[in-house]
Amino acid sequence: MIIGITGGSGFIGQAVQRAAEEEGDQVILFSRRDREGRRRFSFTEPLDVSDCEGLVHLAGESIVGFWTLAKRKRILESRIEGTRRLVEGIAASSSRPKVLVSASAIGFYGNTGDHIADEDSPPGEGFLADVTRHWEAEALKAERCGVRVVLLRIGFVLGQQGGAMKMLEPVFRAGLGGKIGSGRQWMSCIEIHDLASMVMESLKNPSINGAVNAVMPAPVSNGEFTLAVARAVRRPAIIPAPAFALRLVLGDLSHLLLDSQRVIPKKFGELGFRYHFPSVSSAIQKIVGEGTLLA
Repeated sequence: MIIGITGGSGFIGQAVQRAAEEEGDQVILFSRRDREGRRRFSFTEPLDVSDCEGLVHLAGESIVGFWTLAKRKRILESRIEGTRRLVEGIAASSSRPKVLVSASAIGFYGNTGDHIADEDSPPGEGFLADVTRHWEAEALKAERCGVRVVLLRIGFVLGQQGGAMKMLEPVFRAGLGGKIGSGRQWMSCIEIHDLASMVMESLKNPSINGAVNAVMPAPVSNGEFTLAVARAVRRPAIIPAPAFALRLVLGDLSHLLLDSQRVIPKKFGELGFRYHFPSVSSAIQKIVGEGTLLA
């Protein structure tokens, strides 16, 4: 398969590229910068998707950083405009792809509390829930062109050499890690290689369409997650980060750490997807064993 990837230079994009090449697929990368061998990714012009049999759309402004009004605007508009230009490119192409796998996030469900959310659950409330709803709506417009669309709602990604969790490595190795807030909020995680496998399965399995949760089978509490990391690096985890302090320092960004996301992969479970790392503890042990804590 010839696979076009937007956001291919990012943490997830690189993993998907490696997985595709290992399966013998040809990869076409899209970039906002002019680079030899890459196609142009633009927020203002339709993308050239000619000859791409499948598309993986990962491009968008990082949600990490202070959520100022300007930052919020970039997060939302990058996803809407980037996806819109991609779909316009599909519509204009004489050789349309068969499938579009468009990244989304479990932020779609908002703060779930102790409630278990699956793909049939309604959207939640809040900034990230609004962003994902608009993002997914743009991607689904590709169905009008006869393209199968998969909305991959990605959980908290664990892996090496990148990602939001990288900041935790020195903290836990120094023995300064601890639960966040009450520690009772749920986390739904996915290991990076399993995530890349989910992308490939979504590309090649014609029975997969619509929203799909890319998470491990069992969510864990933040307290359980913290304990798993501490055990893996053989350090104590006794210094908590109080919720009020996080809200004071991080503002609305604190929702990423304090909101509960108890999400299960109903569709991948029904497909019998085989995880290499079905639990947080197994993923962290593997990562630590290779010399880097988290990514």
